[in-house]
Amino acid sequence: MDFSSRVGLLLLLSSLLLLGGARSPAARAQPAHPSPPDADARWHSLRSEILNPGFAFQSIGAGTGAHLGDQPGAWHETLGGYAARVGSNAGGALLQIGSTHALAAALRLDLRPRLRPDASLGTRLRAAVQAPFRARTASGTPVPNLPNVAGTYAGALAQTRWERGRWAPGRALQSTAFSLGFDVGVEVVRALVRTPNE
Repeated sequence: MDFSSRVGLLLLLSSLLLLGGARSPAARAQPAHPSPPDADARWHSLRSEILNPGFAFQSIGAGTGAHLGDQPGAWHETLGGYAARVGSNAGGALLQIGSTHALAAALRLDLRPRLRPDASLGTRLRAAVQAPFRARTASGTPVPNLPNVAGTYAGALAQTRWERGRWAPGRALQSTAFSLGFDVGVEVVRALVRTPNE
């Protein structure tokens, strides 16, 4: 898929995600100093992210984009090829979400964004750009969000393996960068449309 097709797909998916409430309730802005998530809260967050309509929109949108770009070419441009591409994107997303939450739990990191309800637009935009790359320790100290980056890469690497029949770490790295950039774009749009008391 060429760059302009990806940008168009990115805009379409951003709109669908915003309209579909893509962010899980657990991922919405939390009080400035919430308590660290316990096992029940982590399980609820994982389940909410998978059962959220945004998950389906993301899988269908990415599968549609891959189908329009005939990627991978071995999966023909048929209904079966389309279903395989949507299923492949759903499988990659499931692996990414599961890996991210498992690593966060193992490292005892809190992935929830922390933003005061009365934050200024500049603060919201800065937090939006940092959201995919920032986690917090139990004490609230910001640290790099290694679970999200590693989970996204793991999902992309596995997806390229089952789509192409070989490991493609460079392609997985490109997919990871695109996915994280997409997350930033969604968060920026949400920050722009969010009302101060939301």
